Amino acid sequence: MKSVGPAAKALAALACAFSMSANAQPPFQASPLQVPEQWADYWARAKKADGIVDEEARCKAYPDLPGNHWSDGAAQGRCSLLRKPAWSLPQIDAMLSSSGGSADLERRFAALLKAHYDDQSQREQIFRSLEAFDKSSSAGVVAQRWLKLAPESAFAHAALANHYKNAGWAERGTASVSNTPSEQLEKMGQLFAQAIPLYLKALKIEPRLSVACYELAGIGRQSSGELRQMATERCLSVDPDSYYVVYERIRSAQPNWGGSMEEMTSAVAYAAARTKNNPILGAVLGEAAGYPLTRLDPDSLPKEALTEVSRMAPSGTLMNYASNAYAQSGDYWSAFAYASQATRFWPRNARFRAERGWWLMQLGYYDWAAKDLGVALEEAPGNDFHLNAMAEAVYRSQGLRAARPYYKEAMKGDMRQTASLRYCESFVMEDPVPAEAKQCSAQLVAEFPSLGEGLALRARALYRAKDPGALEAIDSFLAQSYLIGDPEKRGVIDEATRWKEELSKSAKPGG
Repeated sequence: MKSVGPAAKALAALACAFSMSANAQPPFQASPLQVPEQWADYWARAKKADGIVDEEARCKAYPDLPGNHWSDGAAQGRCSLLRKPAWSLPQIDAMLSSSGGSADLERRFAALLKAHYDDQSQREQIFRSLEAFDKSSSAGVVAQRWLKLAPESAFAHAALANHYKNAGWAERGTASVSNTPSEQLEKMGQLFAQAIPLYLKALKIEPRLSVACYELAGIGRQSSGELRQMATERCLSVDPDSYYVVYERIRSAQPNWGGSMEEMTSAVAYAAARTKNNPILGAVLGEAAGYPLTRLDPDSLPKEALTEVSRMAPSGTLMNYASNAYAQSGDYWSAFAYASQATRFWPRNARFRAERGWWLMQLGYYDWAAKDLGVALEEAPGNDFHLNAMAEAVYRSQGLRAARPYYKEAMKGDMRQTASLRYCESFVMEDPVPAEAKQCSAQLVAEFPSLGEGLALRARALYRAKDPGALEAIDSFLAQSYLIGDPEKRGVIDEATRWKEELSKSAKPGG
């Protein structure tokens, strides 16, 4: 997944701005800025909450966005959607292996379905628990075994269907249809075709299992308007207050899915009328007002309008847009505040975590930034933006040596030149200078002969190592020093000139 927005663009610009002087630093804060009084309480509470491992508890401990008009219970209810499945895949596997295990599993899921309708504290958890059956092959194996042991179980049918559905959406990816390879779309269709009859059978066995019609509506949104309409009507008839059911209706009403703003407004009004039945529905009340703002030029997001829709409802996605809008104006404290709400409700979203990490780096809080970027890398391993940003955060908080593994990994991606420069610098700046400094700087110059910073680093490496070839490397750099175009980064030319004078003097007889 590629990151977009001011954070990604800033890193790309930074890639061109590194200087190789001994005390050179990228343009971040040298030390943490003092938290403004208006954000002091919010900052302290957010930092404390961020230390909580459990995602639901972390979310509930977070402060709400200041100045919000969220409906009662909306934020805390939205946090409940981060609860872990009631039973993990290994636990379900173990139950199925025990005597009477499939019957016990049936009773447990039936009780959870009943609680979904009867107990607000368990609302939506039947959806969460069936998500234990993800796209992994192990999930498919366990689901198939369950279905074999309990061929009339609605939950077993839904479990296997969920596995195929998740695998299908993984094939679909996040790119537009026009940018998705036809092979992936074909594979998605095949997987969805396996899921659909399983969901239909689950509904036939247990008509109140709204997970099945909800997932069918999502598949229909991608592939069949008829299926989508049938599934939506079925869901609204059996589970009209479910967050998932209502949100799928709103999503299907979006113009980019073939709906209209009128349909979106109607769907949000439906949710607003039912928040007393299910407070979690308050989380979607800004969707119609916010949707047009998400379709605007990402380089000029309307800060005031996004602030207003963020105050309407606890939507992590809309608050991520607001965060980027504030960052574009240079207000990184507000950008952090809104990004914290985005990562509160979407703690495993790689881009949201990476962008908040970037705002924290702008404010000088590199340790906290590294935690966010670490999560981003867990979710999107190998992402160029996340790797390079993580390397910079670790460099600033722990030094170049600690950042070295991240730069090395980043050398495999599109930002190889930047990463190679930093990786090599981590050796060149060591005391004493290791052999790797000369090796990597030679490779750097060979691979990127027009990179002025690379020529400067080669000269520095040989000068610091007292290598006989230092003077030649310095002359080579000085002859091509025009390659460092940024006037603010040309201090290394003065340094190299001093190195040359020093070496020339010592080379003279009696020098």
